[in-house]
Amino acid sequence: MASLLDATGIMAGVLELRDDDDVLYVSANRNLSALFGLTPDEVVGKTGRELGLGERELTGGVLSLRETLSSQQITHFEHPRRVGDAVAWFYVTIAPVAGEARVSFVSVDITARKTAELAAERERTRLAMALEATALGLWEYNLKTLEATWDERTLGFYGLSPGEVPSFKLYRQRLHPEDRDRTIKAYDAAIAGAEGGKFLIEHRIVGQDGLVRWIRNMGQVVFHANGEARRMLGTSLDISAEVAAQDRQKLLMAELNHRVKNNLATVQSIAVQTARRSTDMTQFLDKFEGRLVALARTHDVLTQNAWAQASLKALIQRELASFAARVHIAGPPIELAAPQALAVGLITHELATNAAKYGAFRCEGAVSVTWEETPPGVVRLVWQEGGVGQTEPSASGGFGMQLIRRLTAGDLRGSHTVEHLADGLRVEIVFPIERAHGPLSP
Repeated sequence: MASLLDATGIMAGVLELRDDDDVLYVSANRNLSALFGLTPDEVVGKTGRELGLGERELTGGVLSLRETLSSQQITHFEHPRRVGDAVAWFYVTIAPVAGEARVSFVSVDITARKTAELAAERERTRLAMALEATALGLWEYNLKTLEATWDERTLGFYGLSPGEVPSFKLYRQRLHPEDRDRTIKAYDAAIAGAEGGKFLIEHRIVGQDGLVRWIRNMGQVVFHANGEARRMLGTSLDISAEVAAQDRQKLLMAELNHRVKNNLATVQSIAVQTARRSTDMTQFLDKFEGRLVALARTHDVLTQNAWAQASLKALIQRELASFAARVHIAGPPIELAAPQALAVGLITHELATNAAKYGAFRCEGAVSVTWEETPPGVVRLVWQEGGVGQTEPSASGGFGMQLIRRLTAGDLRGSHTVEHLADGLRVEIVFPIERAHGPLSP
């Protein structure tokens, strides 16, 4: 038996449990003795401590021996042991010796297997972490039996609960009708060996709840040596948010292009009308620059809200910042869509320019800008100047008032009235609120 054990590389011996939490080697074969760099005769009669066993290893060994002697049952366990600069792993079987405080044991070096297991476990852990970090789902198809294996994340993509059985048939059913043909065509091409068996496609799926998701599927066919396709392994990724972002980007670009064209048309109109009513280049530049600055101020307010909407109060405050001490502004919170905001910004600028030339800002007067939403969804904006004295219709003529009329009737789709009072000017503008539907809403 000793010769047989020596030939197979198995370590064997008999241990006796001592009262001082140590073990005594009663017998040892050559393989066991070689572990200590000794002969069997040199090992027999020595304790674990004398042979250099560490306290941790010795404590574990003593505990195992006591449990085995107490239960009188054969026990098995794995344990690591430092051999030189490396760690070796052993699979140990212990059997009690009847009527004695001794056990016989055999130990097999399983370092290679254990190292492979630990390496595989590390790879599984890394893979799990990578999948979690990237939100990838794993899937596999047996191309011979058509059996499918999906992880929990992939099951969730298709509306299945953990434990439910997936199938390629279910995958086909979940494909969006508009994407089904091209997806199956790409799948068949990969199985036929196209692109080395790589499968990469983005398509929509329809869940049990009717929700449409975009999925990026990436797979690789595993071929047998004879070229037969055996399996396909791959990953799935929900790219619905990415696709939505791309669609939003396209929409933003289209709307931005639309908005720029509209702004250029507005600038062109302002330039033409200002030039017609300017007597010289100096007058033209002064008026034209003021109106461009008004546009820019409104753009600033809109930009702060991603061009979705702008606060009516913020627009008026921005345009009248130079006269803030002489202006009273009051009204409920109202948000305007981008086109209406641009119109209100220009109208406020023209009224302020008119007041600086002919009205309240030219003398010691004051301006009140108030508004209310009545009826709901309709803005009633009142610009009233005081401390000016009697005004005449001719004082408010010119391109400025023409621009106000055009913007009110056009971009605001509203109406306005102008009253020349004994103490100043009153302008009332009424228009329906256009609700913004998104960034750069037209």
